[in-house]
Amino acid sequence: MLPDFSRRRREFEIMDEPEVDERELAGALDELAIINRALNGYAPSIEGIRRLLPPGARELTLLDVGTGGGDLAQRVHDWAAARGIEAHILGIDVSAPTIAYARRRCNGVARLEFEVADLLDLPETRSFDIVHCALALHHFEERAAVAALKKMFALSRWGVVVNDLHRHRLAYYAIQLLTRLFSKNRLIRNDAPLSVLRAFRRADFERLAREAALPEASIRWHWAFRWRVLFRK
Repeated sequence: MLPDFSRRRREFEIMDEPEVDERELAGALDELAIINRALNGYAPSIEGIRRLLPPGARELTLLDVGTGGGDLAQRVHDWAAARGIEAHILGIDVSAPTIAYARRRCNGVARLEFEVADLLDLPETRSFDIVHCALALHHFEERAAVAALKKMFALSRWGVVVNDLHRHRLAYYAIQLLTRLFSKNRLIRNDAPLSVLRAFRRADFERLAREAALPEASIRWHWAFRWRVLFRK
């Protein structure tokens, strides 16, 4: 049976299971970093953060929601450092094994920290210049996604950047083929195509923003099949 791309799929990804094998998880996070590099997955985040930075800014505090393996947080850190910006980045994830992996991967990088935490449990006293979320929002069900956007906006001083997948048949069949050809990791082979089916279209983001009572989003499509969604304060 062919997938229905008109609506988001509800199945949870294997990576979201609480008892996921830590070796498989580490292998999947390794491969996700390779996919991000190969498909220019960092560009929507960098572009969004650049747009929110005030002219002449030399410091930045950033919360990275659903930080995963920490590769994107480190890419933002390095991008900022190359421009003379001192970035203090906190990556959070609900998965303790994922945070342990990120700490190992980014060990020794100054001002880059990781914490096991649920976004919705963070007190609003913990504010950040920018709150960023890459490839994590599609893991939420609709109501939870609305709550997550509201919370990210409340925690931010300058605004929110979301970098996530575009639910599109070409994206689905392409990643399905690529992972079958090049990956032996069970999580990647199952979760990468499923992530596309759980992902968003422009109208989805516009609806979520209305339901979260946020300002009108600036939405831009990036190759390969990514959305950059910006909420400015």
